[in-house]
Amino acid sequence: MKKEYFPSVVRPVLTFVLLLTLIGSIHAQHTFSIVAVDPVTGEIGSAGATCLDIDDLNGEEGALVISDIILGIGAIHTQAFWHPVNQAAARDRMLAGDSPQEILDWLFTNDPAPGTNQDRQYGIVDLIGGPGGTPRSAAFTGTNNSSVAYQVVGSNYAIQGNILISQDVIDDMETEFLNATGTLANKLMAAMQGAKRIGADNRCTSNQTSSKSAFLRVAKVSDLYSNYGHLTVDLNVSKTMVAEDPIDVLQNTYDFYLANPGTTCTTTISTYPYEESFESGLGLWEQNDIDLSHIGNTDFDWTENSGTTATNNTGPTAASDGMTYLYTEASGANQGFPTKRAVLNSPCFDLSGLTEAYFEFDYHMFGSNVGNLAVRVNDGTGWNTVWLLEGNQGDSWNVASIDLVDYLGESIQLRVDSTTGLGERSDVAFDNVRVVLDPLSISDVDRNAVSLVPNPAEDLVAIQLQNMNLLEVELFDVHGRMILSETTINESSYTLDVSFLSSGLYFTSLKTTNGTVVKRLIKQ
Repeated sequence: MKKEYFPSVVRPVLTFVLLLTLIGSIHAQHTFSIVAVDPVTGEIGSAGATCLDIDDLNGEEGALVISDIILGIGAIHTQAFWHPVNQAAARDRMLAGDSPQEILDWLFTNDPAPGTNQDRQYGIVDLIGGPGGTPRSAAFTGTNNSSVAYQVVGSNYAIQGNILISQDVIDDMETEFLNATGTLANKLMAAMQGAKRIGADNRCTSNQTSSKSAFLRVAKVSDLYSNYGHLTVDLNVSKTMVAEDPIDVLQNTYDFYLANPGTTCTTTISTYPYEESFESGLGLWEQNDIDLSHIGNTDFDWTENSGTTATNNTGPTAASDGMTYLYTEASGANQGFPTKRAVLNSPCFDLSGLTEAYFEFDYHMFGSNVGNLAVRVNDGTGWNTVWLLEGNQGDSWNVASIDLVDYLGESIQLRVDSTTGLGERSDVAFDNVRVVLDPLSISDVDRNAVSLVPNPAEDLVAIQLQNMNLLEVELFDVHGRMILSETTINESSYTLDVSFLSSGLYFTSLKTTNGTVVKRLIKQ
């Protein structure tokens, strides 16, 4: 049997690139921030805060808008007057190989955004050669920045701020960054604590805080995607209450991240195939709200649905398998879009003793504003994004198959993680989730060419195939336990006796001359 899988891997495109249509007219000062690299580990970091929050920025995630980490190279904050065109231009220059100072020189001469080069404030750092390489940094503060505006630059960091209560905000950030021990994330968190004081961003004096939103992001060399939420450390506080300092909330979120690297499973699956089509709620899956860093934000979850979604020209019209599916309802600025994350946690999967395992699911990503859909894996040491797809994939259900070879012999937990795009036409759906030992041969097996009739069934069910023969049938219950196995069939139709089964949901693994397909069966 031919084996194929289609992980549909794409490389990252940062949120700021997607923001062009939403906030292209916003030119906001973004107050105090730091970019830094660790020349020993190769980590790249970005942290900052501002007296603007998710409401002030029309739903965008507060200070996070300035964070741009280019994996394997460096980080850029085009901090004031922030504009996505400037951010994209700076990124292009870094990808072209310019040093931080060369990027600044190019931007000063060719500033592509509204305003003038004296309106800008930048902090840029890179690391040439990865771990053990040479860091470079540069910063710039134009004369038109609101006072107090200031910057400091070290060999592996740049710290900058404007609209500050005093220069001490930046000096204290530097002191705490240099004196902190441990990881780059520890040092960045210490720098943020160094800035914390009422009115650090002087617009927030009446709010009795340093700022209204804050973020902390660190990319390791192993990270595959720099989209928000998919770096090793990726924490954001988009909104806080009056007198609730976002840097304190960020610290609490960071402490939670450090204390809880492992899985949170209440159930472990150890027999396969496993399949879930969300016909009776979430099954063994759970909405994840605990450690997402949308502090102070309205909870955003996956929604169960059948039929079409509420908004035209987005979302599916029906489930890919059965009657119901899960999707992200993107309608409503600052409720569903932009950049609202819905995350679903799986049960744990015990992969010990296996030589192959694949995580497969059907997904629907249709609409002019579609954001992204990702899969994350935790083997007990932390969450890693192993698959991410962005943008409109057409008005059809597609199939993803992810090879879990790197986790064989371990127990893992999975997350399906979706972030909405810039408008209501960004519903993303997924269905027919499964963990199998053989990947579906998607190019060979048309799911619609294999049917179970009747379904639901009482006594007998006919397995009917088009242009292929059935070779083997395996029947499993919802916990993945095999109930029966029938082999050496080699027929284009086959009748299966299910009269002995109790009423409920079952799964059939059907090996055909064109490949293997899993179908859901309901016993009445």
